[in-house]
Amino acid sequence: MKRFAIWSGGFLVLLATAAFIFGRPIAWVQAGLIIWDIAAGGKPTWWQDVTRAPSQAIARWDGGEGDLYQPTPTAEARTALVLVPGAAVMGRDEPRLQALARTLARAGLVVLVPELPEVRRLALSRRDADRVASALREMRRREPRLPLGVAAVSYAVAPAIIAALETSPDFVVGIGGYRDSESAIRFITTGVFRPAGDARQFQVEPNRYARWAFVLANAGRLESPHDAHLLQEIARRRFYDPDADIGRLSGELGPQGRAVLALIENRDPDAVGPLIQALPAKVREEISGLDLALYELPKLRGDLILVHGRGDRMVPFSESQDLAAAASNAHVSLFLIDDTGHVEFDAVSLANGYTMWRAVLKVLSERR
Repeated sequence: MKRFAIWSGGFLVLLATAAFIFGRPIAWVQAGLIIWDIAAGGKPTWWQDVTRAPSQAIARWDGGEGDLYQPTPTAEARTALVLVPGAAVMGRDEPRLQALARTLARAGLVVLVPELPEVRRLALSRRDADRVASALREMRRREPRLPLGVAAVSYAVAPAIIAALETSPDFVVGIGGYRDSESAIRFITTGVFRPAGDARQFQVEPNRYARWAFVLANAGRLESPHDAHLLQEIARRRFYDPDADIGRLSGELGPQGRAVLALIENRDPDAVGPLIQALPAKVREEISGLDLALYELPKLRGDLILVHGRGDRMVPFSESQDLAAAASNAHVSLFLIDDTGHVEFDAVSLANGYTMWRAVLKVLSERR
């Protein structure tokens, strides 16, 4: 943290000097302060010292509920944003998500974080896209004069983009998202991915958390309650101990449970497709429902801002590259961040600070 504070202070001095030489001084300095605030994760920063704390209230509308963060005074509102929570048991109450919403509200964004019941069970569903679309319509009703956007992290990028296809916001921000479900599953089970424009296939050690989170997310979708219970217990044990003995539990699984476990324990990239097809129908249905490869992404208009860490072990950065290529009619800005993992942008350095700053500046440019 000390190293970050020293670096950030020097970076802000250089940033302020350049800003007053080349123009756009307010937005340039704001972007630097926002990076610092995001990296601080809610701890005191200069950004909090020079801006007013936003208001926070529960918003309810027909078919939805969420937390609404507003700049104070409200006359300073310049953009409306629906911020989609990712798969986490705390959902919209997750402290880092709340801190991000406050950071953005201090910059003049009216931020609505909708309630998504599935994400609290570490799962996402096609129904979440409908809930996000409902939140976007509500924000358009509340703030008809402001530019409207939607932002999401990780696997929540899929329902956010599906909702955007239905509601046509002015901009979409996706952080650490994916385009192709099969490719994303291949990565979390085998560690294999292929960056855009590179004929080589790369492989990293599969992420244990991602694999067993997939099991927990889908166990409840099995027709067999017995298999669902066994899979949940297997996932919990392997979360804490990768070498935990699950022989007795796996031996009691029925056909549906064995199909899910076979996919997660597989390490052969070529077997992923057939193993997905062997999954129970309900699981396949949910996977397909959030598979952006099956949607007409060229229908996306406006700005598409994609941010991805090159060291992401949950979703490979190649997925954001593929998203950028597929959204052929959007104005796409792709920022690949060095030395960062999965939506963990607190590791700011001289190597990646400029790219982070450009990404934040691009989001700020969406303000009225």
